[in-house]
Amino acid sequence: MNKKYNRDVLTSADFDAMNTLGFLEGLTKKVIDAAHTVDSHANVMVGVNTGIFVLVISMLFEVDSLRLTMGMVAIFSALSAIFAIFAIRLPHVFGHNEREKSLLHAPRIAEFGSAEAYADELQKMLDDDREIFRQHALEVYNLSKYYYIPKRKMLSYSRLFFLCGVMASAVFLLLEKLHWFMM
Repeated sequence: MNKKYNRDVLTSADFDAMNTLGFLEGLTKKVIDAAHTVDSHANVMVGVNTGIFVLVISMLFEVDSLRLTMGMVAIFSALSAIFAIFAIRLPHVFGHNEREKSLLHAPRIAEFGSAEAYADELQKMLDDDREIFRQHALEVYNLSKYYYIPKRKMLSYSRLFFLCGVMASAVFLLLEKLHWFMM
């Protein structure tokens, strides 16, 4: 790019195609890798919270004390596991239909009547360096806004419910041990 440029007006002469595509591929990989990291953390949260839930529910019917504490643990671990599952498989309420889809997005590809029609549209894109950049940037934007960020938010909610459950169960354990609640 030229040293003096207007950020709003970029022409295809401003872009070195190889460096630009390499940059965009790296950016796409970074977003996808971050989403896979969220998936890994969410899988751990599902496993831990499901184990806690099953253990607490099985113990809940065997003991006569600490029922309120165990009930709190069960409720919060179930909520945490549910939000972790949402982090792994996002519900369709996150604007999937509202967004502009790039030519690189599978549902957009399926909208074409034939492979030839898609090839023609793809060739038009490939003939214009600026359009290649725009389509790839749109794909990175969509991956970030509609895939990674909602996954991250659901994982954060899962962790929040887990921590709230730990704190609430500690408070109820203390209250039950001090005999403030009689069950």
